[in-house]
Amino acid sequence: MTTTIYVPDIECDSCVRLIGRRLAGKGITGYTITGDILLLEDSEKANDVIKEIKSLGFRASTSPFDRKSFKERFRDFRENKEKYQTEREGIETALGVFGLLAAITIVAYVGFLNRIPNFLHNYGWWLFYLLIAITAIGAALWHYTAYRAKFTCMVGMMVGMTFGMQTGMMLGAIIGATNGFFIGSMIGMLIGTAAGVVTGKCCGVMGIMEGMMAGVMGGTMGPMISVMMFSDHLLWFMPFFMLINIVIIIGLSYLLFEEVVEQNKEIIRKPADFLTVASLSIIAAFLLGALMLYGPTSALLTF
Repeated sequence: MTTTIYVPDIECDSCVRLIGRRLAGKGITGYTITGDILLLEDSEKANDVIKEIKSLGFRASTSPFDRKSFKERFRDFRENKEKYQTEREGIETALGVFGLLAAITIVAYVGFLNRIPNFLHNYGWWLFYLLIAITAIGAALWHYTAYRAKFTCMVGMMVGMTFGMQTGMMLGAIIGATNGFFIGSMIGMLIGTAAGVVTGKCCGVMGIMEGMMAGVMGGTMGPMISVMMFSDHLLWFMPFFMLINIVIIIGLSYLLFEEVVEQNKEIIRKPADFLTVASLSIIAAFLLGALMLYGPTSALLTF
């Protein structure tokens, strides 16, 4: 009797070959793969096939995987608190970190930053955007590291690309607006590439390469936007720019939950504690903020 096994994470021929090699190594034959469906001739081997496919990081089941609409997901998020306990903790952590960073910044302004001429006019908005960027990136990294699971190549490449691109793009644009194209590009490219490598390595060299390429591209494009638009309504542009980047980061966390976490009974949850996240965020804000205020500035920018 033929058994149908659904493998929704099959995205390309490489996935098919990877599954084929694993099953061949276990002596399993008599199957065909069409799209994201595996047709197995011997139904008695179904559990063994599913086990081997799952060991590669793919989802597999004899029943189709249902995807919730955004409306259904939001309702499920409100009603099923235990299921989304980690995600709720992540939201609370993000709000707490942003509030802490904002409080420290206000204290620093009252203490000594107000002595810098035209501080609010020249740096106020950019420090605000810096705190938002650090909070958003930190929250996404917290959510990513909160789960111990295997990633498919497609999901891993998306993770590396998103972290590399959005990290480099946001930080590069902010630093580029205060320090110029060179410093903004260096900071955006280096931090974006590092973020892409660290997160993309979950699926091997493909994810690392994707993260590095995204970091280079986003890290140089961010400050390019700031410098080119510096005298053309840049401050009007930035709220939309930051909002879209944050939506992309939220979308990545949504994707991780739907593709990796949900219906994965073997996943291990080990979220970092608030003190660790807050400490790293404060260090990042201090270093980047000091660079913005006291680092080298391009001759094109006159504050």
